[in-house]
Amino acid sequence: MSHTCHAPLLRYAAVALTAAMAITGCSESPGPEQAAQPAPAVTETAPNVPGMTEALTQPQVGAEYSIVAAPVLAQDGTVVRTVIGVKNAGTVAINSNGKFPVNLAVSLVDDTGTMVSKDFVRVGLPAEGIAAGASAEVVADVLAKEVLGKTLRFGLVQEGVAWYTDFNVAPLDYGPLTTCEDQGKQTVCGKDGKPLTAAATN
Repeated sequence: MSHTCHAPLLRYAAVALTAAMAITGCSESPGPEQAAQPAPAVTETAPNVPGMTEALTQPQVGAEYSIVAAPVLAQDGTVVRTVIGVKNAGTVAINSNGKFPVNLAVSLVDDTGTMVSKDFVRVGLPAEGIAAGASAEVVADVLAKEVLGKTLRFGLVQEGVAWYTDFNVAPLDYGPLTTCEDQGKQTVCGKDGKPLTAAATN
């Protein structure tokens, strides 16, 4: 009798132990998988690029800006997209990583030249940064409805330190952007008064 009573108990204990091990294994397995996923992204985003850890000084700072192509309308006309050419005319490499990152700022200016929104939009530089003397293209997207009647002002800023304009580096203005008609529909016109074209879709 005693053997027939204990045998089921032993079987139930073995089943319970197996189930517990299975549950423990399942709960632990996502950990390594989740930890492993971000690693390639970090490597691809900024390979061997040290972040900005020091405040730039006036002798280190310099920049030149250009409009690479006329602004276009993206996302069904809700976004004005401008590609800005940024040349690092300074003496040190810059990037958007670290304690004091350098970003491209988009500010808004009204028709009298008065600053309306200095901190309107920030755009990060390419992942590899911009070496001293090198150039890069930066894509700046802004909401069309928020920039009508305004001029876009592009310029670099080192966050927590200074705007490049503080170091007498001239920004780049584009505008004003206005509302106009194109084939009977309201749309956005560039500084030449002509409707912006739609962005190419891939």
